[in-house]
Amino acid sequence: MDLQHVRDHLQHAYNELLCSIWDCKRMDHLSFIVNQIYALNDVYVVAVYQWHGTYYKRLLLHQLKNSTYATPEKMTIEEQKLYERTNEKGYPIQITEDYLLLITTRKPMQASIRSFIRSEVINMLDVMQGQMNERTQYQFLYHLTVTLFVQKQKSTIVEIILHAFKHFYPTNKIQLLLSQDTEIDVDYPIEPIEYNDKQSVSLSTKAFISGEVQVEKQLETVSSIFLPLTGNQGVCGVIQLFGKGGHNFSNQDILFVTNVAKTAGKAIENASLMEHNKRLISELKLINDVTHHLNSNLDLKDIAEYIRDTILEICEAQEIGFIFYTETGEMTILQASTDYFHGSDSFTTFLMEQEMRATFHGNYNAFPDLPYRSLICIPLQQGVKVYGMVVLMHSSSYFFSFEMFKFMQSLIQHCSLAFFNTILKEELQKAVITDDLTKLYSRNYLEGKISQQRQITRNGSLILFDIDDFKKVNDTYGHHIGDNVLKQVAKIIRQFSNHHAIPARWGGEELAIYTPDKEINEAVVLAEEICNYVENNTDPPVTLSCGVSTWKNNCNDSISELFVRADRALYKAKHRGKNSVVRG
Repeated sequence: MDLQHVRDHLQHAYNELLCSIWDCKRMDHLSFIVNQIYALNDVYVVAVYQWHGTYYKRLLLHQLKNSTYATPEKMTIEEQKLYERTNEKGYPIQITEDYLLLITTRKPMQASIRSFIRSEVINMLDVMQGQMNERTQYQFLYHLTVTLFVQKQKSTIVEIILHAFKHFYPTNKIQLLLSQDTEIDVDYPIEPIEYNDKQSVSLSTKAFISGEVQVEKQLETVSSIFLPLTGNQGVCGVIQLFGKGGHNFSNQDILFVTNVAKTAGKAIENASLMEHNKRLISELKLINDVTHHLNSNLDLKDIAEYIRDTILEICEAQEIGFIFYTETGEMTILQASTDYFHGSDSFTTFLMEQEMRATFHGNYNAFPDLPYRSLICIPLQQGVKVYGMVVLMHSSSYFFSFEMFKFMQSLIQHCSLAFFNTILKEELQKAVITDDLTKLYSRNYLEGKISQQRQITRNGSLILFDIDDFKKVNDTYGHHIGDNVLKQVAKIIRQFSNHHAIPARWGGEELAIYTPDKEINEAVVLAEEICNYVENNTDPPVTLSCGVSTWKNNCNDSISELFVRADRALYKAKHRGKNSVVRG
């Protein structure tokens, strides 16, 4: 065993102890010290004794397995001196008044090595008991810095600091105060830093605002120290150390805890930046994944449902609405929107009447009786043209963070082009199958859909409408008014058509609805309702004649025969006196 080896080994052990003091109990520290000495060359017994008034009592023992050497469980001062004289390879080393270290070696141990072991063990015990001199404090700060700056979680950093303070100042109360925009999840009571007028003069607030340590004194004794957790870009909180419990803070203490708080503040800021960067990378990856998915030739329904599900997973909104303007300026709500938007036309109309810009509300109350307080509105636009809006809502106030609002803006802006291109594509497709004047489906489209429906449904009914005396309307009011009447009737037919029905322009002033899975009696009732509504809600007022026919899949029936029967029934209605419904 040589001195240099002992020096290197124990100084490394001392540094390791400095890094772990906040996590271990007293006996753990003693055990650590014993293990480190036992690991030295030629050592095969290490024991620690503590003074009990008239004798030393053994606390810890570490010796070679199957060793026949017996160390005493108790040792008086006389026995200690006798041990020193009679055992040339057993060395009782007086560490402090309270602690005695007994080391037994295979070979004699030099006095210089025993002296160095004693000094290093004293240093370790000082650290263990929270009694550090200026040199030890700077060593501790070095290792604390190394430890904190490899942490990725802010909560871990705060827990390490709190444990360290508790270790060095075990009788002092500690209070953690955080700013309202700082989120750190630790199992420790946290108080918010107040900013109102009453609190503006408090030392905790001053420490937070100025970033400088504040000391509160009573009768020339430090009663509290307010330590700001300061980074390069601001202060995230304050740690308050109360000077009660028998410990008075010296100037050296104040300097030490100030340096600890500064180290912690920079480490927390560093972890926050890492979290922020990690979140940005995650958000960019998500936006990239969403963009790739939206480029896979989806229809508008699939795109809206995919974006809805993605948003629900990210921000846990309770309601999501997709609101669009049609070419004619009408407002439409996509089917992918959640339930509230399908039952509240007044609210969506109110929203679309506001200035179309991105807005973020934590306590929204502009619309009466709205059960939601947190609201994000993000316009959908192509160039300078706004063609719709995405709305997110939650019943809790301040549920969405501002960072989430900014991310939703970015995500929806990237989706906006996919929305716009899909809408444009579907409008072009619709233009091919839609009558330009009435916006009803074309006759060719209707015939094709009836052919498809006959393969998958049990039955269906075709309703043909003809506007009575339409030539007279054109002759009396002009063709412009005649076109307007056609539009009015077409709009009413669309209103009475559920999402399964197919409204179409049959030709001229003749219009039609095909209703899958409806018996002829149900279709007749629907036709009568439409006829009554048209008679009372058109300007100038017009009436309809109507023919209804049906088919069943257990009959050998053709599409052309379905059309012929409906046309014959319409002819009968015309010659029966008009404004009537006839089944064929």
